[in-house]
Amino acid sequence: MRRQRGTMKLSDNRGFTLVEILVAMAIFLTILMVTTTTFDLIAKHAGQQSKSAETLVESVVGLEVLRSDLKQAGFGLPWTVPSTISSASYKEAQVTTDDIPAPGFWPATAPPAPATHWVNSFNDAPANAPRAIQSAETAFNVDASGHGSKYLVIKSMLVGASPASKKWTNVAFSSAGKSIRQWGDPSRDLADTDRVIVVKNSLITTPPTQQLMVTDAGAFSARFNNYSTLILPHQEGDTYEVYGVDSNDLIMPFNRADYYVMRPATGMPADCAPHTGVLYKSVLNHADGSFTPTPLFDCVADLQVVYGVDSSGSGTGTVNNHQTDTFTSAEDIRNQLREIRVYLLSHEGKKDRSYTTPSRYVTVGEDFGGVLRGRVFDLQTLIGGDWQNYRWKVHTIVVRPKNLF
Repeated sequence: MRRQRGTMKLSDNRGFTLVEILVAMAIFLTILMVTTTTFDLIAKHAGQQSKSAETLVESVVGLEVLRSDLKQAGFGLPWTVPSTISSASYKEAQVTTDDIPAPGFWPATAPPAPATHWVNSFNDAPANAPRAIQSAETAFNVDASGHGSKYLVIKSMLVGASPASKKWTNVAFSSAGKSIRQWGDPSRDLADTDRVIVVKNSLITTPPTQQLMVTDAGAFSARFNNYSTLILPHQEGDTYEVYGVDSNDLIMPFNRADYYVMRPATGMPADCAPHTGVLYKSVLNHADGSFTPTPLFDCVADLQVVYGVDSSGSGTGTVNNHQTDTFTSAEDIRNQLREIRVYLLSHEGKKDRSYTTPSRYVTVGEDFGGVLRGRVFDLQTLIGGDWQNYRWKVHTIVVRPKNLF
């Protein structure tokens, strides 16, 4: 008799207990929180690094533009201007409002000299030789002692925006006739329609001169294809420099660029600290005497200018004093100015609450023989809220101008 075997069926219908589920959820949430926090820190760090890199690029480009213009201050400027020059032609800045570049930008007292309109006070027109560099106080981030960020004016052929301003040549007369330098490069050779001035060099005379040439009618410029009208009469041994200035009719025998820090009414980068501004280069237009500003560098709090001078008048080029006062004449600049120092206070990157700046006080300038030239900038007072959460830095430019003497 065969025994029928039964079949046993095993099954386990048990699930996770509530405690097990809660423990798993706690572990998962902990991992998620750690991952989220880490990701947030990485994202913030990447954002800070990205803004810092952007600021670095801007500062390198903007500061190099300023450095180049400082080096070339005075290039092509005549040392003397004939009294016969036409005041109707030599006009320089023709601003008709006190608000340029912005309302409230200028202090209650005039910059270097009283003027109806502030930026016009830097004019050398209608009769004086151009001063290569000037500076003055503004009301931007003005402190309790009345010192604010500086306004810097540079005069030189090379600070202009027109391609013509980068061109020049020389003309010499000898027994063999006239010779004129040709570079063989369209970017350097003057075009027929470029507006030029002519300066006569008399460097072996006492005192040496570089005189602006004008016609009998008082005109100081011409198109290059007609420059000879500016050198009549001439004689054997005469040498002249012919400088390109602009493509438009000229209102001054040079180009001019004004540098300043200002907070624009709109478009200020959101990552910049309160009460910081933008460094601008503003070129004076020959067409109408107005200015065209170009932003160079964001998040700037201050600009200071210090001049290294040879006050002995020895002519050796030795700097024996530093001053912040501007110069009254082109001759003083040539005889005394040997060095220009510019200091810019800005911050790198954006606000970082994990960072605290070491001090509320930043020296924007330098100590020379126990005397501070520039100023001590109080971040807490002048910048305000969260000033300590920015990485502040002073950029220093030191140049010896090549074209002043």
